Amino acid sequence: MEEIIPCAVKDREVFRRVWQRVMGERDTEDCPVEAFPADLEGDVPCACLDSLLRQSGGQARGQAPGPRPAVEAAVTEPSVSGSDTGPLPAEDGLQQESGREPCGCGGQMRRQVMEALEGWQFYRHLAKRARPGDARVLNAMAGEEHRTARRLAAAYFLLTGIRYWPSELLTVPALPSYWGALRGRHQAEQGLEADYRASAESRGDPDQLELYRELAGEAHERCRQLRALLEKDHMI
Repeated sequence: MEEIIPCAVKDREVFRRVWQRVMGERDTEDCPVEAFPADLEGDVPCACLDSLLRQSGGQARGQAPGPRPAVEAAVTEPSVSGSDTGPLPAEDGLQQESGREPCGCGGQMRRQVMEALEGWQFYRHLAKRARPGDARVLNAMAGEEHRTARRLAAAYFLLTGIRYWPSELLTVPALPSYWGALRGRHQAEQGLEADYRASAESRGDPDQLELYRELAGEAHERCRQLRALLEKDHMI
């Protein structure tokens, strides 16, 4: 086979010899090197060499070149392959890998991933407004929520073959008051616990059953910790 043409061809005469070697004994008037000034320095664009290789048809050394295609067609008409069906990043953090999402539980798990990420964001920002001792507790809960989101995202991928991590959709949570934020989050954690327990009851897969039971227990513990923060520092 013809040896690979290097990408860095700095000498016009070298480029002409490469052109003649690929194109055989044909007229050299169409050599693309004429498009470059004589004093040009630097690399010849790889597009030109690409065009050479396309025109040569990848023939072995010593073989007569086949019919010569138009240079304009080789440059202006990109090759389109129907086999290029690789996954593309989708909107809202979705990226298809294989398989398809089953009905029902897929949407529920996506919602739960997003809720866990929102909890992570909430605790991180609330910790900035808390005293050092309370901030440590809130930051620990933020880390726990982030792990919850990762565990749910992994379970969703195992179930559907779709990667889902919508962290780019997160916004700064509204925190009108520290005490009101603690109360609101306590209610949210109670809702998460009930949601995880209901999900555990509806799952036939033993891995998901175990996962949701553990998540329900962690949400229950966060409720206890939030209640302890309110009991320790309550204004009454």
